[in-house]
Amino acid sequence: MAKFVEIDNKNLETWEDEYDGKLQVHYRQDVEPILERNKMMRNDSLTDHGIKHDFWLYASIPPVVILKLKYEYGLDVGNRNHIKRVVEVINRDFPFLKCTEKTHTISH
Repeated sequence: MAKFVEIDNKNLETWEDEYDGKLQVHYRQDVEPILERNKMMRNDSLTDHGIKHDFWLYASIPPVVILKLKYEYGLDVGNRNHIKRVVEVINRDFPFLKCTEKTHTISH
């Protein structure tokens, strides 16, 4: 049975379990408030005004999804070399993380 370890300031829960004598770490997070905020921003085009000023909030990514991108997709959102692929994956697999209806592509 999984044992609760901690919860951080972003409400990311850490749980641990043992399976076949190996420690497994699991992460859980209630992402509903983030998704609702993203939806509201998309519906109201709140982030689109900054495009002309080189500033645009494209997506808001919860920590549990950042971990999923790292461990399941091999992508580090903090690595400049991964950003093009991160945007592609968000567009394809996680469109509900977007704060805009527009689609961003990175050419390099």
